[in-house]
Amino acid sequence: MDKDKFLLLATKVLSGSASPEEEMHLEQLLSDPQLRNLYDQFVQYWQPSQQRPTDLEQALAHTWEKIGAGESDSNTESKVPVRRLPIFKKIIAAAAIVLVLVMAFWIYQSSPATINYRVAHNANGVRSTIVLPDGSKVWLGADSRLKYPELFTQDNRTLELDGEAFFEVVKNPEKPFIINMKDGAIRVLGTSFNVKAYSADGVIVTSVATGKVAFVPSIRSGADSVFLTPGRKASYRTANGALTVSETDASNDRAWIDGVLNFESETLSDIARTLSRYYGKQIVFRDNKAKQFRYTGKFSNSSAAEILRYLGKTKPFSFKETEDSIYLFTN
Repeated sequence: MDKDKFLLLATKVLSGSASPEEEMHLEQLLSDPQLRNLYDQFVQYWQPSQQRPTDLEQALAHTWEKIGAGESDSNTESKVPVRRLPIFKKIIAAAAIVLVLVMAFWIYQSSPATINYRVAHNANGVRSTIVLPDGSKVWLGADSRLKYPELFTQDNRTLELDGEAFFEVVKNPEKPFIINMKDGAIRVLGTSFNVKAYSADGVIVTSVATGKVAFVPSIRSGADSVFLTPGRKASYRTANGALTVSETDASNDRAWIDGVLNFESETLSDIARTLSRYYGKQIVFRDNKAKQFRYTGKFSNSSAAEILRYLGKTKPFSFKETEDSIYLFTN
């Protein structure tokens, strides 16, 4: 949701002028960690300056008189009689106050020191290990991108991920650890878990090794948040908002960091995508028939050609390998 529209809605709710539907809409929006953080900051700014309910109409009337007459602020202490305003004038006056509050908040929000970020970006065939400012450790997969601050100076530890990573998070109850992705977010205090969230794949898979993880789907999906414990996995399809939770072997989900690839009834199309990322080779299907073949297998430190050769023994297909590509076709 556009931040300006969100702040306008928050202002209406805080001032008591929102409808029940608008209050419910705000409550739904606050399930988004980014919007919740923005709202909490806005509330802190709002509280010292908000009007008492009995003063609201006087404030609106005085604001409208200034807009209509073009008068400047006066230091006189004479009391101005309060008159009832037509509803459309009250709306205009209220909008003026909201605009001032929103503008002031943006100025206030931008006043802290600029946060410097680092970006780790692995190409196909490349994996890396990162130690975050708080000592948490990240194994970043191939074709993956992680953005994080040089220092965790705020009241949370927020990162952005596109790709796959395994996290070992240092526990800090005072600073929740938040991972934002294109279509969801993860919130933890201290735990270890694997996340596979390539935006191009249209699916987010999260599995927990230790501790507890909260997965928050995108607001527009309408799906509820889920809490995962060790041995549980959440799979979220971004196209239709389908969210499923199942049992899993967390050691298999994180085995890729040790050079082990594990496939469980996966299509050859999905396997080819994984191999392409893992080995940095382009894999091209000469026809579509083989794409839907399903395979199960576990491979340790094998080459892409060795894996394909083994899979081709059950549901046959052939392939031809060049220096930077592999071409697949059915027999």
